[in-house]
Amino acid sequence: MTGRRSRIPANGIAGAVLFGAVVLFCLTVPVLSPYDAHRPDLARAMLPASGEHWLGTDQLGRDLLTRTAAAGRVSLLFAFAVTAVTTFVGTTVGAVAGLLGGWPDRLLRLSATGVLALPGLTLALALAGVLPPGFTTLLIALVPLGWVSCGLVVRAAVIRTATSGHVLAARGMGASSLHLLRRTIVPHAIGPALTVATGDLAKALIAVTSLSFLGIGLPPPDVDWGGMVNEATALLVVTPRLAVVPAVALALTSLGVTLMTDALHTARLTG
Repeated sequence: MTGRRSRIPANGIAGAVLFGAVVLFCLTVPVLSPYDAHRPDLARAMLPASGEHWLGTDQLGRDLLTRTAAAGRVSLLFAFAVTAVTTFVGTTVGAVAGLLGGWPDRLLRLSATGVLALPGLTLALALAGVLPPGFTTLLIALVPLGWVSCGLVVRAAVIRTATSGHVLAARGMGASSLHLLRRTIVPHAIGPALTVATGDLAKALIAVTSLSFLGIGLPPPDVDWGGMVNEATALLVVTPRLAVVPAVALALTSLGVTLMTDALHTARLTG
């Protein structure tokens, strides 16, 4: 029984390998490539795939493989940053609400209900549309709506742990709420928070690239996968590979993260 429970699901291994391969690609290719991901070279514009340019070049003569990897670094950095902030906020709010109960818990549930009723990406687009493009704008647009799922899951985990026998006994012996939160309750909530954070990473990646595709992202010359697809829209019929390559990279990354999320969820249910 123990062996079965400790075995890592095959989909989790596949997802980790796929995601790790994408991350490795994004980190190493721009460093090892002899081409600049941002500098135009009009003499090499729109070259087909060859031994020199494995995926060809874009409309400004930039190597498509190198540019896709460089754009992936930006996309992943943004997604990790958004997920880190939303996970921190959600974990903190959920832990406090679950432990204290009363008005903090009612405030969390009321806030969660209001946020979940809002059209997420539409509201993020509206917020980002009135602010200048950049990293801070993406955080402001995505964080206020992204913490809720983590907050609710952590709240439920904290309530479940806080009402367990050993925690009630520690309270009876005079342990403070802060001590219980730090030493006992939060460690039990880390697993559920990690599972939610992994799923939120895929959502953040899609949201970031969607906003960039709509023209709200980093200003040139920096670009992410959504920005690359946006640049290629005018040439979609003539040279679809300019949009297909970053779109496939995004799809593979999202698939890897989704498989890992499913494996973590399965492990929680069977562990």
